[in-house]
Amino acid sequence: MNLEKLNRIIILGLSSLAVLYIFAVQLNSLNPFVASWDQVDFTLAMDRYDLRAMQPHFPGYPYFILGGMLLKFFVDYPNQALVLFNVLVYASSILPVYFLASKILSRTNAFLIAAAIYTASYPLIIVNQPMSEGAALAAFWWFFWSIAATESRPAGKWMLLPLILFSVLLGIRLSYIPMGIGLIYLLYRKWKKRELALGGVIKYVVLAGLFQLIWVAGLIVSEGGLSNFLELAFGFTGGHFQEWGGTSASNELSFWARLKAFLFTNILWWGIFSRTTVLMVLYIVIGIVIFLQASKRKVLKENSVYLGVLLLLAYAVWALFAQNIDKPRHILPLALLLVFLGLIVFFKKRAEMYASPLVVAVIIAQAIISSGYIQKQAVNEPAVYQLADYLEEQQEDFVLYTWEETRVLQYLEMSYPHKRIYTYRNFLHDQGLYKGKTVYLTNSVVDGFRSQGFDPDGKLEKVESFASGKIFDPVYHKIILYKWTP
Repeated sequence: MNLEKLNRIIILGLSSLAVLYIFAVQLNSLNPFVASWDQVDFTLAMDRYDLRAMQPHFPGYPYFILGGMLLKFFVDYPNQALVLFNVLVYASSILPVYFLASKILSRTNAFLIAAAIYTASYPLIIVNQPMSEGAALAAFWWFFWSIAATESRPAGKWMLLPLILFSVLLGIRLSYIPMGIGLIYLLYRKWKKRELALGGVIKYVVLAGLFQLIWVAGLIVSEGGLSNFLELAFGFTGGHFQEWGGTSASNELSFWARLKAFLFTNILWWGIFSRTTVLMVLYIVIGIVIFLQASKRKVLKENSVYLGVLLLLAYAVWALFAQNIDKPRHILPLALLLVFLGLIVFFKKRAEMYASPLVVAVIIAQAIISSGYIQKQAVNEPAVYQLADYLEEQQEDFVLYTWEETRVLQYLEMSYPHKRIYTYRNFLHDQGLYKGKTVYLTNSVVDGFRSQGFDPDGKLEKVESFASGKIFDPVYHKIILYKWTP
């Protein structure tokens, strides 16, 4: 056995063990907690699917909920069924990533890229939560591959595959709608190569709409008709883009502050580095090689790479302006696309002597970090759970005012009175109804009052604080409980 073959066996063996280890850890550490508003929405939908009751919230995510329902007989709790669905579907994404990379690189390097994508730490944290991002990421990679595979084949039955997978993708998570530019790219390429006439292009556009109609029609029926569905849709989207959604229209950050948070905090520090120095150093080294190593090869000439850049740019514009900047999970496809494209360029830079060992080091580091995160997330109580338990032990009569935490408290069926309050003026009126009772507020309520121009300092007494991992919940990882003392 020559040295090159031995090195290949060692490299493939280590990366394969890392992948299998992460998959085993995920199955053994299914997250039992429902720690945010969105997670409650998805979990409640497993018992009763009702968009008006936000079970789940619009647009309904029907394929994700269906997947959870198919697996709920194998686990103890409905939220864990959703997590299990994420885990299983996300594991399948190794295949399309490998297929995409193997069109450009050797099979060994293609597998290393697939392993690096799969073991990425922050995406795995989100995969192990009862939300649709994990399944959506897997559906995205299959959709990406289907476009590349269809482009290299004559127009025919293969054209249906990306149309179907795009319907599945949006039926899991509608916010991936900018990825539809991939279909535009495919139809344009087929038309340019004269495989499709204008009539054929129109036919496939209509078919794409009909495939989307499969899940949309189901939601219309579930809501009792088209008018009810449209009322719900416009109400939710209006709130998302104008009020509470954290978009550029509803967030007070300047454009440059938003761009800085988007690029450096969300995509790099959270999405790729997973808030760890080790991964930051490894990826910076890879980045330096990419930009400094001379190469005559034109990587962008590869159709899969060009398509990947197109998908990345389309989603980046959407995520920057139309998604909540306070929740880094919205940039997951961008982070993984950057890693995918970056590693392809890295391997193409004639850096064979040290490229593979360095990527294997990334895979092993990610596997170690990811397993720690996954296990910690499955056993450490979220801050909102700690708050719930603390107040359950209090003997005096009280009322608790929260921001979004009350959704979790409702799910946990806490017996004490708690309510979501929106404005300072409403609070002043409402708390007067509870004379003789202790009035508690969470720090999110207090911060909300300050953002409305009211400073409640001097009327508050800090009672207790509760903390959990920021990487698991960037918004409610720290909750401070205050007593109202006017």
